[in-house]
Amino acid sequence: MAPSSGGKAVPLTNHVEMDDNPIWSPDGKYVAFASNRSGNWDVYIVPAGGGQTRRLTYHSGSDIPSDWSPDGKTILIRTTRDDSNNGFYTIDVTNGRANRLMLDMMPVSNPRFLPDGKSIVYNRFGFPWVRSRYQGSAAAQLWRYDLTTQKREKIRDTGFQHLWPNPFPDGKSVYTITVTEKTPSTAPIGKSVGKNVDNVNRTPNVYAVAMNGGARRLTSFIGAPARFLTAASKSDAVAFEDDGDVYLMAGGKTPQKIALTASIDDKTTQEERLVLTNGAEDAALSPKGDKFVVQVRSELWLVPTKKGKGPNADDAVQLTDWAGTDEQPLWAPDNKTLFFVSDRNGAERLYSMNTETKAVTAITNADADVEQLRLTPDKTKVSFWMTGKDGGLFTVPVIGGTPTRVISHPGDSKFYNWSPDGRYVAYSETLLRSGYYYWESTQNIYVFDTTTGKSTNITKLSAQHTQPTFTPDGKYLLFRSNRSGDAVYLVALHPEDVPTTELDLKYTKPTGPVKVDIDFDDIESRPRQFLNMPVQSEILVDPADGALYFLNSGDLWKAPFNGDEPRKVTNSGGFNAITWNDDQTKVVALRSGLPAIVEIHQPGTPVNVTTFRADWTHDLRKEREAAFNEFWRTYNRRFYDPNFHGRNWTALRDRYRKYLPSIGHRNEMATVLNMLVGELESSHSEVSAAPGNPSSQTSAHLGFTFDYSYPGPGIKIKDVPARSPGSYAKSKLSPGEIVLKINGKDVLPDEVLYRDVLNEQVGRELTLQVQGADGKTREVKYRAISSGAFAGIVQGNRLEARRKYVEEKSGGRLTYVHIAGMGEGEFQRFNQQVWQYAEGKKGLIIDVRNNGGGNTSDRIIDVLERQPNSYYQVRDEPLQLGPGQALGVPMVVMMAESSYSNAEMFPAAMKSRKLATLVGRPTPGYVIYTGGGRLVDGTSIRLPGTGAYRLDGTPLEDNGVIPDYDVQITPEEYFAGKDPQLDKAIEVLMSQTK
Repeated sequence: MAPSSGGKAVPLTNHVEMDDNPIWSPDGKYVAFASNRSGNWDVYIVPAGGGQTRRLTYHSGSDIPSDWSPDGKTILIRTTRDDSNNGFYTIDVTNGRANRLMLDMMPVSNPRFLPDGKSIVYNRFGFPWVRSRYQGSAAAQLWRYDLTTQKREKIRDTGFQHLWPNPFPDGKSVYTITVTEKTPSTAPIGKSVGKNVDNVNRTPNVYAVAMNGGARRLTSFIGAPARFLTAASKSDAVAFEDDGDVYLMAGGKTPQKIALTASIDDKTTQEERLVLTNGAEDAALSPKGDKFVVQVRSELWLVPTKKGKGPNADDAVQLTDWAGTDEQPLWAPDNKTLFFVSDRNGAERLYSMNTETKAVTAITNADADVEQLRLTPDKTKVSFWMTGKDGGLFTVPVIGGTPTRVISHPGDSKFYNWSPDGRYVAYSETLLRSGYYYWESTQNIYVFDTTTGKSTNITKLSAQHTQPTFTPDGKYLLFRSNRSGDAVYLVALHPEDVPTTELDLKYTKPTGPVKVDIDFDDIESRPRQFLNMPVQSEILVDPADGALYFLNSGDLWKAPFNGDEPRKVTNSGGFNAITWNDDQTKVVALRSGLPAIVEIHQPGTPVNVTTFRADWTHDLRKEREAAFNEFWRTYNRRFYDPNFHGRNWTALRDRYRKYLPSIGHRNEMATVLNMLVGELESSHSEVSAAPGNPSSQTSAHLGFTFDYSYPGPGIKIKDVPARSPGSYAKSKLSPGEIVLKINGKDVLPDEVLYRDVLNEQVGRELTLQVQGADGKTREVKYRAISSGAFAGIVQGNRLEARRKYVEEKSGGRLTYVHIAGMGEGEFQRFNQQVWQYAEGKKGLIIDVRNNGGGNTSDRIIDVLERQPNSYYQVRDEPLQLGPGQALGVPMVVMMAESSYSNAEMFPAAMKSRKLATLVGRPTPGYVIYTGGGRLVDGTSIRLPGTGAYRLDGTPLEDNGVIPDYDVQITPEEYFAGKDPQLDKAIEVLMSQTK
């Protein structure tokens, strides 16, 4: 808390977990806030002068306070409780009694009371606040709800976000943060939006919006968006944040920056000293075999293989001290120079280090990542793959110099290996369009000739071919493939003089330099299966006898070159990486997090494990900085649009880096990264906090909804859905009955119900004392369900009712199927339902409203696009069309603002293929294929790596699908059981099936 004129801020709470979203009570004596200190977001209250907090809510959903009632008796929250729809509730500050104000079938948020307490203003729809420039059908609209008449009124909907609504003290207008001009983000294939030039209309600013929807801009910021708007209830002052500064604006005058100071201490230990004795992620044995460089916690450590005596014998020497990534150690032949990859200067670049002095030299300076370090066969150069548009295979002399490109190959790195004489490079290359999805594309093995500069495909088959490895004698190339089971295959580099079936493989140990010469003529016909078992590591070929060494199920195996049965070399398990030592006489491995040497040529094949003791200081502040850099670097390399939606990605990094010193919680780290990436206005880019939340309780659901108008005692039942526990004869409950007790405890629709009765009761038997309409009480027992299960029951009933409605209204000509998600389970469910319900029908309605997406759109369309081409007649059986599962009927696809991602691609493709008419509302334009991962501090990120475009080249991202028939559905219609969108779909389809 701080004076509005500026000055020193003092903490009201001091919990180690996150306290957020403070709301003043009308009398200024208390502050309500949200906290995750109990594992999920609940409402707490603290005196304005500080002191003991009091928990108000106990439901396992997210309860975020938005406002106090004008009389100070209740707190307004948005939540989902007994009903499956979200809505607004008040919680009595004194006794925790809940009261539902309104429900909506679409997302609603940020409710605020008007000064008279008779209405609330709120957001309907809405993307996350970090995407404040978003424009589309899912943008946050301003609405008003009259608590007396229960009438809803849309105040303003421009297609832009309207965030943090706060009513004026006179109740005639609403403050909000919005924009009035679109910032271009996406462009058709081959085109660009250029670089964004911001102005006051494109920048999120504070506006005053009248109840008739008219808007007036009050601030004139350009660039950084205004955020976190809050208004005083009894004056014309508003406060907000912009670019890290707090501003106060009174009477619509120019906002004034408030100078604030705070003296705070860390709530958690920022430095942690750890002793690490395992957990090695990589290990490199020196050429002389006298020491390992071990990668532990993304730092590099020097560990001797020959131990001295005494308690310090295992001590490791820390070579690097960078909170980011130091990895992929590789020794030079001089036994003192180490090559490694680090992101200490942005991209993951190549460095060398003198391990005696720890002096580090940068070798690459391109803004591109380096991967797969190897020594060339003559050990005079280091080879590596560099990613990016100028990527490919490079070499650099081990004594230093400028990298030289060997293979030009834009994009990601490829697994590669050198031929023994260094003339050829074998690598895997993706066969475009060979997989059903692009990420399932197969790979072939190519061989690049450094003499001619030509690459040749030596496998030419749509299967997975990976990990090519030349035999040391230069006569064969081995690789893994699934062309006929997961196995190792061998291709002769020159044609054999006898048929493959008559060939006895023999290996001759080289006695001098090997010269490799490849006859590429018809080479793709020469692969043969060599080893019929899965290989789970790189393949090592012993120069002494040609035997293959590899990992399977955590152990080292040996497969003789002559085709004898492979045998297990180790039996201890725990192996997860292997490579050769310098002279290729020993296998170097990681076993259970420790470096190890396998003496493959000694009797009994002993395994010598090198133990270590690494004394390491874990600095959380440095780690956050490294995670921030890693996040920026990852997007800089892999975000699907190299133009970054017209934004200056480097400038944005600098804008948000300044927040790092103030971060004290994992949620704050996620918030900063969300603000940074939110500036790109890209979908599928959400950041989630690192693990570490306190354990939380799960609230059970009673299986019925509440009548909140009933004062008590007990809970009055409003509705008991079919298939819920109370709908069955043995545990029958009826609307209007009163539940007086549960498990012997008196109940009301309050927070005590969850705290003392329903929390941690999912799946357990409940005993209800129920008062019937006749006034008599009885005991009812059943198992409690979860809120998710209840929502699924309600949705299942709704969908079944829609199908019956369609069939009845169409006279049996049409049917209806809903797809809830574009995942494998829903795909199978769709297949099961559509052939059951569509048999004999003349038209099909497919509903993808309330569908969060996935990746099965193409597979569904394959099913729907199939056409009959023949008849089949079995004696005494009905005539059948073939192939089966071919509809061949007109279709309508229903979509809405709640159809996301792949559920947008589906109607777009159905329209493009002329398979369906589209009915409903425009989709939000939330369409990118995404991946994900974790940063060095555990923060979870999503990464939009692949754009999705229509066949005409226009992007689906930021450009939602427009229906052929745009039909609204109001909450009043929805809760009355009406669906005008479905009615229009029936009307359209009936006209197409006459």
